Formats: sequence, structure tokens, C-alpha cells
Amino acid sequence: MTKVALVTGAGSGIGRATARLLHEHGYSVAALDINEEAARETVAGLDSALAVGCDVRSAEQIRRAVATAEERFAGLDAVAHIAGVEVDRPVDVLTEGQWAQVVDTNLKGTYLVCAAAIPSLRRRGGGAIVTTGSVLGRVSMPGVTAYGASKAGIEALTRTMGLDYGPDNIRVNCVIPGATDTPLMWDLLPRDEIPALRVQAEQEIPLGRIAAPVEIAQVIAFLLSDDAGFVTGTAVVVDGGQLAKSSVSV
Repeated sequence: MTKVALVTGAGSGIGRATARLLHEHGYSVAALDINEEAARETVAGLDSALAVGCDVRSAEQIRRAVATAEERFAGLDAVAHIAGVEVDRPVDVLTEGQWAQVVDTNLKGTYLVCAAAIPSLRRRGGGAIVTTGSVLGRVSMPGVTAYGASKAGIEALTRTMGLDYGPDNIRVNCVIPGATDTPLMWDLLPRDEIPALRVQAEQEIPLGRIAAPVEIAQVIAFLLSDDAGFVTGTAVVVDGGQLAKSSVSV
């Protein structure tokens, strides 16, 4: 039986890399993105894939997307929830609308996607979910308020879902990417500063480089696979050694 995966944020970056990699691994893939045209570009040329426009802040849109995937492919076995946004401001500058945009997309979106997908996974006899945290949910930088809070919340939510749904044979894990060469990493930065900031970021990573999106996708694919059959309720850091490195030099 062909396995079926639903991937959010599939229009670019880690989401696009994950959707394509899972398809290479034999999955039928439902690629969700708020930008449906970007999702269509992701699945172009794939023989068992579906693009769906979906805002993960909307419970109704998510329920429809899950139902569409289940109807098209006769089931659902895996979920890679990757959609996310970032707005960095200190709390006295961050507007309530900006807070809501980040937290509703990242944290509430994780809850809504998982809540909609779990009944489908149960009908299939079990499955796997991977959520997406960040190193910035564990350490921080100036202004990373809503984003850091949302990513820390995702990791905590994932641990609990691992406990809640283990009896249903549903595994839930979180991937923790470090600096990754995606649009999200660079969107907030002035274009002319990006080359120097890239060099600076690479110098701060023990492996000496920024991750390619497919390197995060490979870990997501592992966590969704039967090879990770005894892994649940945990987080896997994929950061080139960033979190292992102390900022204090002696």
C-alpha cells in the first residue's frame, strides 16, 4: 500500500524539499501552502501529488485540505507540518496583530493541523507526525519574541502529543532546524547586508556552513518512516552544532 503524506508550507524552503523527498521515497503527497501557486510549482512533474491552497490559521481550511488528501489518496499516514512565519520585534514595539500572526501561524497552526489529521491517521491504524521547532525556541536573539515563544510552545506541544497518541500507534516528533538557506531566513534582512550576514552565520556554526533545506527534509523523512518506529515525543536538533557551542570563550 502506498503511503500518503500531507506537508504544510510546501511552497518553498524546507516544506518544498520535504514534499519532493517524500515523493521520491514513494509517498503520495498532498502539498499545502497559503500560496497555492507555489504549492503547484512544488508538485509540478510529480506523478502522485496534489497541491492545495491552505492557511494553517483556519481550522476550516485545514479540515478541507485533510479531507481532500484523504479522498484523493484513500488515506493519510504521515504529516510534516512545516508552515511558519517570523516577525522580530521587542514586545513594546511588536503589535498585537504581529504577535497573533506569528503565534497563530506557528503554534495554533500546529494544533489545528494535528487535530485535523489525527482522526485520519487513526483510521489508517496509526502513522507519524513531525512538527517544526527552531533553535530559537531554546536560545534567543534580541527581538525574537513571538517567534521564539511559538517555537518553544511547538516543542512542548509535541512532547505531550507523543504521550497522548502513542496508544493509537501515532508517533509525534519535532525537528529543530538551525540556520537553513530558506526564504524565511533572509526575508527580514536588507538585501545588501545578506552576503556579509551569511558569512557571519557560517562562522558561528561549528560545521562552517548553513544547511540546505533538503538536509532538514532528510531528518523529517526519517522521523516519518518505519525506521524511526520507536521514536516519539522527542525533538531532533539539526543545527550543525549551533546549540552545542557556548557563546563564552575562555
